[in-house]
Amino acid sequence: MNKKISEDSQAKFVKKEEEKNYERKLVESAQNGNSEAFGKLIRMHQKKLFRFIYALTGQFDSAEDIVQEAFVKAYQNIKSFKAGYAFYPWLATIARNNAYTYIAREEKKESLDKMTDAGFDPQNSDLDSLNALLDKENGKRFYKALADLPVNFRTVFVLRHFEKMDYAEIASYLKIPPGTVDSRLYRARQMLADALKDLLD
Repeated sequence: MNKKISEDSQAKFVKKEEEKNYERKLVESAQNGNSEAFGKLIRMHQKKLFRFIYALTGQFDSAEDIVQEAFVKAYQNIKSFKAGYAFYPWLATIARNNAYTYIAREEKKESLDKMTDAGFDPQNSDLDSLNALLDKENGKRFYKALADLPVNFRTVFVLRHFEKMDYAEIASYLKIPPGTVDSRLYRARQMLADALKDLLD
């Protein structure tokens, strides 16, 4: 049994390293002007990035626009990307900054009814104890409540539960102390629980 687990772990590690090497080659090629390589990078990460930005904004159409704008900015600045680093965090930072600009400029509008039509399945978000909220009937209410959170709380919640970052990774990504991550996440969960109290009872 232990041997089987060890073999599975080793296989996963090898696969992950192969994916990293493949991504590095694509980045290098894209930095040398290969637009096809850049397109492959985008296709590797576009679904995950859209889910991240959609969760931040609560707006389907705006999330699409923000993600597309991030792709354009990433392409324009690909030569400034530091080799050896993971591509997705860099891309996600560009998109996150775009989302912050949008949130500061625009009032939130409801467009969550397009969620299912676009093939976005909330049940695939792995939100731990909140999974029960994310069926077709309750999903809209959850995302509306999430979109109503202050952006600082919402961002930490999304990074923890959607992106599966640990506390140290979130702190490094947002450049805030781990204690701030903890307090913001606690407040986000508390505010969501209050907003969705009838569903959690």
